[in-house]
Amino acid sequence: MMKKTKPFVTTLLIAATIVGTGVIPTHADAMPTNVSLTESRKSIAQGRKFELRTQTTPYDADDDYICWEIVSGSDCVTFEDYDQTGEDMDFIAVKPGTATIRCYVYGKNKTTSGDTITITVTKAKGDYSLKRADAPVKYEEIGDDFDLEVRAGHSIKNSSLKWEIKDQRIVTFASGIQTGREVEFYAKRTGTTKITCSYTNSKGAKKTVTYTVNVVAEDD
Repeated sequence: MMKKTKPFVTTLLIAATIVGTGVIPTHADAMPTNVSLTESRKSIAQGRKFELRTQTTPYDADDDYICWEIVSGSDCVTFEDYDQTGEDMDFIAVKPGTATIRCYVYGKNKTTSGDTITITVTKAKGDYSLKRADAPVKYEEIGDDFDLEVRAGHSIKNSSLKWEIKDQRIVTFASGIQTGREVEFYAKRTGTTKITCSYTNSKGAKKTVTYTVNVVAEDD
């Protein structure tokens, strides 16, 4: 009775065959000896996302060994997600200040195998822009609820955006809410009216956007 070939013997035979054909297996999990950042300083505005990239030695080493940490200034910057390994990494600038971020090789000395970058988070510039989010002329049927929206800068609070209807016999507020970036309306009767959203700053300067709403009979 012939004995069965043991698994490890089979493995050795396959390996010998591969070497005999001149195909040499590569080590896909080669650990980098060190990793460096492509820049040493970076300035980024508050609230923005930014990416940092690395270079490894050797260049084709497995990037799963590359780790990241925020050495200082964790109140100024934060990781975009929970994954903190890889050849590049995304961060978010949270508040003005200075932070130090390090990349290094897992299991090795962080200082000798890695690199650091200084991030300066600058105060975000005020954005008080205001514009329509849709076409200036709208057509709605009697009895329909519909939304109107504006694109307002991040410095404008929702409560500061106030909506007005020129003729409330034609259109009225659907839920009573009259402030915000998006408000719901109700088409009462046929006709045309203008609906305006406005913002007034602390100095009394006013910005407005206007929609023209045509209410038509229900389509049979």
